[in-house]
Amino acid sequence: MQPISATAARHQRLSQEALLKVRAGVERPRYDRSGLGRGIVHLGLGAFHRAHQALYTEAALAQGDTRWGIIGVSLRSPATGNTLQAQDHLYSVTERHGDASHTRIVGAVVASLYAPQALKQVIDAIADPAVSVVTSTVTEKGYSQLPSTTGLDLGDENIRHDLANPERPRSTLGILAAGIRRRPRGAPLSVVCCDNMAGNGDTLRRLLAQFAELSDPNLPRRIEDEIALPNSMVDRIVPAASTASLDLASRLLGVRDEAAVVCEPFTQWVIEDRFAGPRPAWEAGGALLTTDVRPYQAMKLRLLNGTHSAMAYAGQLGGFSSIADVMANPAAAAFARGVMQDLRATVAAPPGYDVDRYCRELLHRFENTALAHLTAQIATDGTQKIPVRWLPALRESCSAGVERPFLERALAMWLHYLRTGRSDCGEVLAISDPGAAALADRLRSAGCDADAARQALGHAAVFGTTPWPAPLAARLAAYLAALANRGAAALLSMPPRQ
Repeated sequence: MQPISATAARHQRLSQEALLKVRAGVERPRYDRSGLGRGIVHLGLGAFHRAHQALYTEAALAQGDTRWGIIGVSLRSPATGNTLQAQDHLYSVTERHGDASHTRIVGAVVASLYAPQALKQVIDAIADPAVSVVTSTVTEKGYSQLPSTTGLDLGDENIRHDLANPERPRSTLGILAAGIRRRPRGAPLSVVCCDNMAGNGDTLRRLLAQFAELSDPNLPRRIEDEIALPNSMVDRIVPAASTASLDLASRLLGVRDEAAVVCEPFTQWVIEDRFAGPRPAWEAGGALLTTDVRPYQAMKLRLLNGTHSAMAYAGQLGGFSSIADVMANPAAAAFARGVMQDLRATVAAPPGYDVDRYCRELLHRFENTALAHLTAQIATDGTQKIPVRWLPALRESCSAGVERPFLERALAMWLHYLRTGRSDCGEVLAISDPGAAALADRLRSAGCDADAARQALGHAAVFGTTPWPAPLAARLAAYLAALANRGAAALLSMPPRQ
């Protein structure tokens, strides 16, 4: 096969008609797209959804159940929807590890809407009784929850707007509430949250109910009676698209795909078997339906996401741009294994599940040089992620009188990252986290490292209102001093109990 240049491929855009020009060996949809129904609304039409839930739906469609075409909804930017519309909503997914790759074209998405410009269509889609499933990947901060509590953030600008203007919502909760309000009574709906929150379905139910109680006295009962919100756990590493990944897809396809996704081969979806009505046969794509997702969620949130966050802040401070770069450095890789071991000690294995094998698989996945999974991308929104990825494990360990030296150093690195905003080499870091400024101000106003540690642990929006033990604060202060004096390399190479 002779590769074509990205420049040449750019003139042959992926579309339904251009499927005939796609190279042999690329997997195509195994069903007639013209007959697809519109049975799913997905909120958050990003790369992760297109490389994960959409592929499981693709497998269900391939079995002949054509009810489950996806209406994708973008909440923040029209770019992805515009790109997909120009390609008849076709796009490719390339799974890579090292030099091995497999490419397929996905046809499950049948429409795309940008909520700020097509709000009526979005609400009408959720209200349509033919839609029996809504899925969501809007990130942890997209549900307007206070990170340190289980409650709705009533100070959130979009929540305040939506409570005052329920027919013109901006927030995820407001849009869901508006769609549910307009659904015919007796039309069951299942809302499957696919974001990295412990008990994500239960959490979304609680937040949606709190919002409903403030906006419509009739809505809480409808949510209770007609809406299922099963918990779920998703797992796949999907880096943001880059010029290099788009060019790679073009070479593999023989046509230009501006919506191409490049990801790892591993994928997992565990879903609580608690639906209000019909759903796609996601098992056809390998999804696991179970009565209890919580052990899987805790395992993944701590071992994958928690270790990822530690690697991200170590990488940002140490000048490692990608996760693979972190794993290529012996000291940084040992630190990552140490964090994972600390977190592993806090995880209860799901029944019959080999968690140690999962840890080994994770480390192998982190070494994948074919993926440019940037530490800067993973480091975003730490004030939302740290409270669910690290702090529960630290709370449990402190209560048991157990130190977690690697995890505690990771926490110190994050605080140092916020306090200085610079790498060890003096490079200014782009911190993308709406909640970071308040915590960073507390850290910078502290008179010494001990005060900085106390100020951080006292920041209730992230660390909660329950006091943290003084020995933890003292250890954090020592780590912050080491970071200030010797940089991240000092913590990466420090023996476990020093």
